[in-house]
Amino acid sequence: MMRLSRKRFGTVAGPHPRTVQAGISILKEGGNAVDAAIAAAFTEGVVEPSHNGIAGYGGCMVIYSTERQKVVAIDYNTVAPMAASDQMFPIQKADGPAGYRVPGRINVHGPLSVGVPGVVAGLCLALQEFGRLTLPQVLRPAIQSARYGFVPNRANLNGITSNSERWKQDFPETARLYLKNGAPPKRNQRLTNPELARTLETVATEGASAFYRGEIAQKIVNHLQQTGGCLTTEDFHQYQARIVAPYQIQYRDHRLFTPPLGAGGLTALQMLKLIEGYDIAPMPTARRLHLLAEAMKICWTERLERFGDPRFTELDPSAELGDPLVSELKSCLEDGLKSPQPGKIVAYEPISCTSHISTADLDGNLVSLTQTHGGGFGSMVSVPGTGLLLGHGVGRFDPRPGLANSIAPGKSPLHNMSPMIALKGDRPFATYGIPGGRTIPNNQLSLTINLIDLNMTIQQALDTPRLHSEGAEPIQMEDVGESTQAELQRLGHTIEHSSGIGGPGHGIVVTDEPAIQSGGTDPRGQGRVMSS
Repeated sequence: MMRLSRKRFGTVAGPHPRTVQAGISILKEGGNAVDAAIAAAFTEGVVEPSHNGIAGYGGCMVIYSTERQKVVAIDYNTVAPMAASDQMFPIQKADGPAGYRVPGRINVHGPLSVGVPGVVAGLCLALQEFGRLTLPQVLRPAIQSARYGFVPNRANLNGITSNSERWKQDFPETARLYLKNGAPPKRNQRLTNPELARTLETVATEGASAFYRGEIAQKIVNHLQQTGGCLTTEDFHQYQARIVAPYQIQYRDHRLFTPPLGAGGLTALQMLKLIEGYDIAPMPTARRLHLLAEAMKICWTERLERFGDPRFTELDPSAELGDPLVSELKSCLEDGLKSPQPGKIVAYEPISCTSHISTADLDGNLVSLTQTHGGGFGSMVSVPGTGLLLGHGVGRFDPRPGLANSIAPGKSPLHNMSPMIALKGDRPFATYGIPGGRTIPNNQLSLTINLIDLNMTIQQALDTPRLHSEGAEPIQMEDVGESTQAELQRLGHTIEHSSGIGGPGHGIVVTDEPAIQSGGTDPRGQGRVMSS
């Protein structure tokens, strides 16, 4: 039974105490769940620079609006520069899981890795359409964190430390922003970014247009072009975040909603459609994990072979959840359950570094928001005079030509962010999400099953050991116990132990009375849940 308590304002769950405090303060000022999520997201972009930033390549969110009685999605994924092409990076054969390399990883780090940053446009659009408060109000906590400082958490401090020598050699402006006298900050030492505070103040005063059509965009473009990039001011002028219809399915007695492609939620929904015919609740743990592993192997092959920006491919996203294809995939699933095969990795990707925030207010509004730089510290390129660290949107494409996720001018890359909202009947039930690269859709599958099939609390759902596969054995597994692991091996799986798969995730569950809520945060991180 879930232990829920009555709130006076609402609940915020996120990866950093300063982020969560920003959201709670906005709820107390009369903001709704959207205002709280936007304040938290802007603040998160300051205090977790390894994971995301206001010049991060992008993100996505789903919003349940009580007033409109519907769920909407906001897509603020990056787009490739119009000067980009699928031939822009040299490809060399190489040993290793990918089978190829881009010399110097210039597709991931450096000026050519940067697409149009989507975060400011997406957050401002959400606030304009669904918030109650003004942009200066919701930006105040982020500005204060940038100006007066914050203490980096363990993940960000470790990231600064491990990258410091490279920054000093290759990215001196980033070294200047995040190092103290040429050295990483010490534990509990505060970092400030007064230039970022001024940039945020400009956005607060002038709106998103200041970022995409004003001096900020010009400074970003000038720096990138001076250092070998290809973004132009016209790329910035043309960029728009979009309000879009989410993908949705009925799962048991719940409806699940997640943003459309390039987001990763379609794969999570597809896996749920595959397993919905099985009675999961009474299954022994090993049998349940066996089922999930085989569903992952099938759906990741689908994703990596066929998925890409729907505007540039022949993919019909609605058909991916339709009965004909799901029936075909279920037949493959039954074969895999009888005799697990080694599978294959279609396209290797080691990158993961993202932030998730969930909010809920007393009116029943819910937000599930995930945004990112891409990999740790994104492109690693910072722009002098702005305090901005740029995400690596182009790095999210497959650099090889001729694939569904290859680079093209104006194209958005495939990514893994999969924030979800669940309704029970027509009532809000839960908002939840998680970072972690390709582990995200798989962990969203597991969290959904934990909440709906196994009737766990949100905290129990986040605590539970996880598994991961991108299409091949061995299956990565957290500590599920010796007997469960032995049974999985007997069923035909090869197991590779992992100390942590994805995270930190966060979520909130509500009841038919929206003021009664319960939040959870992942034990794999240093996140926080705050209610008031």
